[in-house]
Amino acid sequence: MRLLGIDIGGTSIKSDVYDEKGSSQQEFREIPTPVDLQKGTNQIFDSLLRLITGYLDSGRTLDGIGISSAGVIDSVEGEVVYAGPTIPDYKGTALKQLVEETFNLPCAVDNDVNCAALGEAWLGAGQSTSSFICLTVGTGIGGAIVLNDSVWRGFTHSAGEVGYLPIDQDVWQNKASTTAMVKEYCQRKNLTRATGKAIFEAYEQDDEDAKAVITQFVDYFVEGLLPILYVINPEKVLIGGGILARSDILIPQLQERLENRLQASQFLPRSLESTQLGNEAGRLGAVYHLLKTCF
Repeated sequence: MRLLGIDIGGTSIKSDVYDEKGSSQQEFREIPTPVDLQKGTNQIFDSLLRLITGYLDSGRTLDGIGISSAGVIDSVEGEVVYAGPTIPDYKGTALKQLVEETFNLPCAVDNDVNCAALGEAWLGAGQSTSSFICLTVGTGIGGAIVLNDSVWRGFTHSAGEVGYLPIDQDVWQNKASTTAMVKEYCQRKNLTRATGKAIFEAYEQDDEDAKAVITQFVDYFVEGLLPILYVINPEKVLIGGGILARSDILIPQLQERLENRLQASQFLPRSLESTQLGNEAGRLGAVYHLLKTCF
């Protein structure tokens, strides 16, 4: 089978073709996500149309299309039911219907973090795991809940929106995201810009501000993780995002802080670890969702 996996992000749309076992056919493509405020919703679909047509015009057939997308997605109807400002006028876009009617191919659509979690469940760190929480850390914090190989999506398709958890008179993603860490470091150093990589490099040089910022990040991250563990009691917690390139520093500190903060060891997950599939997780998860729902 030839299954096209597409990941619609806030800045780019990435795609590749996979077989039914998740093996890449080495046909990766990437185009910018159109965000022209004057053009409205259909600019996303116009870009998808050109992208998919490009694969079909190459003379190779496709058996189905799986789409991972930013926003809150009705995974049954394949429609965007809520989207933030990074993709203007995206709400209401019926991706599944538009793709199936245009190309006469089966299509499945889900939220990007849900797809990343499904990818990890299929071929990554979540394999053979009965339950896990997948958290993505970047400009905000996204979450997905996987129970028995299925994503728990919630009554209004909004389960896992953990970045909005209230923390210290704010929300979690404003306290424990990469953006929050960089902002705090810049304030301490009186800088206009910095990167997560630079902060960890400074940490390794015993920079006191970098140490303080990372310690604060760990504290806030664990603060938000605690209620999730008490409610879900997952077997694993998987954490992804560029900041986890330094999992060698973060994971041991998170594990230690978690053990100190939980009421008892019975609430600990079996493991807390970084995701394995990187940026490919969303595309693979979209293909897995397609296989589970359409074949």
